[in-house]
Amino acid sequence: MTLNPMDRHESEFDRNYFADLESRIQTALTRDLDPRRGTLEAAVHYALDVRGKRLRPLIMLSLVDALGGDPERYIDLATAMEYIHTYSLIHDDHPAMDNDDFRRGKPTVHRRFNDAIALLAGDTLLTMAFEKIAAQPGLPAQVLIRFIRLITACIGIRGMAGGQALDLEFRGNPQVIPEIHRMKTGELIRGIMVGTGEFMNQDASRIRALDRAGSEIGTAFQLADDLLDLQGDESLVGKKLHKDDNNHSPNAALFFGIDTVRKEIDRSYRITMDELERAGITFPPFLTLMRMMVYREY
Repeated sequence: MTLNPMDRHESEFDRNYFADLESRIQTALTRDLDPRRGTLEAAVHYALDVRGKRLRPLIMLSLVDALGGDPERYIDLATAMEYIHTYSLIHDDHPAMDNDDFRRGKPTVHRRFNDAIALLAGDTLLTMAFEKIAAQPGLPAQVLIRFIRLITACIGIRGMAGGQALDLEFRGNPQVIPEIHRMKTGELIRGIMVGTGEFMNQDASRIRALDRAGSEIGTAFQLADDLLDLQGDESLVGKKLHKDDNNHSPNAALFFGIDTVRKEIDRSYRITMDELERAGITFPPFLTLMRMMVYREY
């Protein structure tokens, strides 16, 4: 990589920052769930009670902190983003889609339970997410409605779901790979960054910068995943790797080459940092999180 992944931001804050946030997120994720109440609730609890990056809630909460807010106030809103992400993973792993056996180091939900319960668990998590959003205290109704409209657009037919459909229909045309990455992965990350800026009442220029930064870092995050599939360590990543070639998946590194993908990640990271600097966002944990998203060490 042309950029040094150990940039200056990492040394400028307490390394327990993310561990503390992750602990609070994990507690909130399963707080209202009791696996003894039935198979469906057990499946939802199982999907959430695992080791994970919790990247999407971390983006929201560290950005709230960067913008001068109190992350604790928005824990439930952030967990809603993880519910959406986990729903997408359950469905993505399903036999009708990628048919994966392991996720986050454990058997996937359809393997631990069954195909039908896995579908219902994903559906339940999606509905739980919007229940959480609608119940977020302290935000005016019109702000929550705007946030819901943004997030639903990011995960719908022109976002995550549409990107998944393009992935399933992929027949080897490399020209559609950037659009798949943008829709399937990048849009929700962009939406979280824009939506956080909006409910934190930031001005239009800062929202535009978050929009551009979110789009770039979100797509670069998927490119980093493409590299991981070819070069990663399964024991650290927690899922089956080295499968994209056999599955004829739209992995950018397979079609454009590892060096090209690394250069594209560098380009997107530079743009992200430029946009955040332009917006005056200098909070070290948030900047470090942006780097960690694309320069992973496994």
